[in-house]
Amino acid sequence: MTAATSTTAPASPTRGANKRARSVRKSSSTESMQIDGGAGASTSSSFQPPGLKKVKSAVVEVNSHPAIPAVPGRVFVFGTGDCAQLGLGEDITSRKKPTPLPTLDDEQVVEIAAGGLHNMALTAEGKLWSWGVNDQKTLGRSGDEYTPAPVEGLDDVKIVKVACSDSVTVALSDKGEVYTWGTYRSAEGILGHSKDAEVQEKPTIVPGLDKVFIVDIATGTDHVLALSSTGLVYSWGNGQQGQLGRRIIPRRMLNGLSPEKVDSIKDKIRVGAGSYHSFAIDQDGKAYGWGLNNYGQAGQESAKVDMVPSIEPIAGFKDLVMKDVQGGEHHSVALTKDGKVYTWGRSDSHQLGLGYVTEPPKEGEVAEDASLSTGHKKAIRHATCVPNLANVDAISVGSNHTLALTRTGEVYAWGFGEMLACGNAEEDDVPTPLKLTGQKIEGHRIIAVAAGGQHSMILAVKEV
Repeated sequence: MTAATSTTAPASPTRGANKRARSVRKSSSTESMQIDGGAGASTSSSFQPPGLKKVKSAVVEVNSHPAIPAVPGRVFVFGTGDCAQLGLGEDITSRKKPTPLPTLDDEQVVEIAAGGLHNMALTAEGKLWSWGVNDQKTLGRSGDEYTPAPVEGLDDVKIVKVACSDSVTVALSDKGEVYTWGTYRSAEGILGHSKDAEVQEKPTIVPGLDKVFIVDIATGTDHVLALSSTGLVYSWGNGQQGQLGRRIIPRRMLNGLSPEKVDSIKDKIRVGAGSYHSFAIDQDGKAYGWGLNNYGQAGQESAKVDMVPSIEPIAGFKDLVMKDVQGGEHHSVALTKDGKVYTWGRSDSHQLGLGYVTEPPKEGEVAEDASLSTGHKKAIRHATCVPNLANVDAISVGSNHTLALTRTGEVYAWGFGEMLACGNAEEDDVPTPLKLTGQKIEGHRIIAVAAGGQHSMILAVKEV
């Protein structure tokens, strides 16, 4: 298999293997349709015959412009922090239960985002704070990595959303502009931030999107998705596993660092990403996937399909209306409009929250002998509803664990447990959704969640 179709994961960054993740805030998002444009061009003649007047083409917007969340909360962290990702100082390398992050207590934080080994917090004023690994300048600043500090170079910019990959951070402004910093990696090592810069130290506007108003962003391990107000999806970064939705020639890998449209259909209302695969949802709630599919994570159930090179409908979702779809390293999680959660993909660390790691036997079949199984590299390729989990409002997917936020402000976690990222104080895997508890969050309602590579964050407000 050539590099263009390789399913090999990129080489690990320094100081550990960063696994990307995204944060999700509890909200009832609405999609509005607006029409901008109208008549308008004069001619060289003072006389304009009826019926020959030039008219500008109307620009149909299927997505509302982004707004900063209104309700601030207190940031809590838990999991492994030996690479500064907890933000609690150099001496605190793990927390078994949710613990307040005091540095941000007075900053009116309204949104959080977790990457592989770094994090971002967005304030009500549209400013960013960062902490964690800064080897490839993902923090967008200099100084101490172990405690939060303001991102530099965005003084006159109001940020409304932020997303973290492994070695890149992406921020969206209220003017629909996308800023990035850090660098992208490939299977061979550092790929670069752009054709002109190997590593970008401070936030810079992404070129190629100057005529597009972006309303949503999502990140994989080393790629970015951006959604326009007109419903088009753009992608850029490393495309070795098909996650960009277009062919990248090995000798021209840097071409992937420039944004291009995934397809030409203007009907998408949401984007999401896994480590090496991507998702989009259209106006009818139909979900699409593309990218690495070796565990079925891109939505194609056939074991013969290792990679989905272009956007394809996700199998098994014909009658479901989707609200969000995200992925981990090799598994995926979908949230329906009615609050149900579906999972599929790699399952050997209970990433799917189903309580089992292989498909249950059909009637007349013999169940697999667990004593003969190594439990390694198992998958359930068909999207399956997670039992005993309802009224979910938002999801956030880490490398191998997931956080689900309910409409009543409770959080349920499941998946890989060794890094304590599920917040249950145990290092065993969590096979089914387990309610997040802790003395420090008693009397709080959780309003946002963010699952990272080896850690997690929540944003909570005190109950009145």
